[in-house]
Amino acid sequence: MIKAIIIDDEKRSRDGLSTLLAKHCRDVEVVGTGHNISTGLQLIYDYSPDLVFLDIAMPDSNGFELFEHLPNPTFETIFITAHEEFAVKAFRMAALDYLTKPIDYRLLMESVARFKEKQQLKGRDKRMKLLLENLNNNPTSFNKIVFPDYQGFNAIRINDILYCQADGSYTHIYLLDGKKITTSKLLKQVVDMLPQETFFRIHKSYVVNINQIQQYLKIDGNQVILADQTVLDVSDRNKKAFLEKMNG
Repeated sequence: MIKAIIIDDEKRSRDGLSTLLAKHCRDVEVVGTGHNISTGLQLIYDYSPDLVFLDIAMPDSNGFELFEHLPNPTFETIFITAHEEFAVKAFRMAALDYLTKPIDYRLLMESVARFKEKQQLKGRDKRMKLLLENLNNNPTSFNKIVFPDYQGFNAIRINDILYCQADGSYTHIYLLDGKKITTSKLLKQVVDMLPQETFFRIHKSYVVNINQIQQYLKIDGNQVILADQTVLDVSDRNKKAFLEKMNG
């Protein structure tokens, strides 16, 4: 989902835009609405939105003032205005788009589509940068790897991966700092992306970073204990190859 906030001094305008988004842009979730710059800033800090719909002409402030407080915004902005003369200044502020009141739902859909296209290009550029960065290294020591998730993608340092766990058509990736990332890839696909020198599939459900294995247990089955004290099973089928890997 695309997280969005609306900043507009008119409640009717906020409600109307929220209704249009809910009806025509269902992958946009309005996580908050504000009636002025100060409430809008608080919403931005609280929710870290992807997209901000910002009214330009408000009684107590000008929408452009928002960027005096946020010189390097991480979100895209679609300006809302009743006056065409604001359009040039809006684009000087590097706006994604601007819409005039009353808002035409078709133009709104085009603006959201433009946002999604721009996000895809950003993602592609970042993935290409990581690819080139990795290609400049030895193939067995890639720095980072990209995993898609429901919001976009995550770029992860390979050395930070503790282990990966299969969960149907998804894979959970557990990191050294305790975080868990879920990606829409099968475990087999994840295995193909990881360097074989460092990662090994010990079980149909688990792939481990062998550098993070602290102990191997034969008692009560075959298990490994990882650096964070996680205990994982080693399948009988994979046991021989695993021991050869560890002893090799």
